[in-house]
Amino acid sequence: MNQVIRPTKKQAEILQYIRRFMRVHEYSPSYREIAADLGYSSVATVAVHIKNLIERGHLVKRDNASRSLEIVEQKR
Repeated sequence: MNQVIRPTKKQAEILQYIRRFMRVHEYSPSYREIAADLGYSSVATVAVHIKNLIERGHLVKRDNASRSLEIVEQKR
């Protein structure tokens, strides 16, 4: 995907959380950690937001491993 689509408000909140978590821990958070820390009642909801962030070009996921999210840094 060449064009990056801006994230929704909730997606931006998740992206910011992932960025902060990775700065502290040096690995990506689990979907369960994202859900718990941001107050989502369902891990499935987090999974949908992550999927959309990947499709919009903000995240990539390495293989099918856990904690394998990487933030795609955008050129400004």
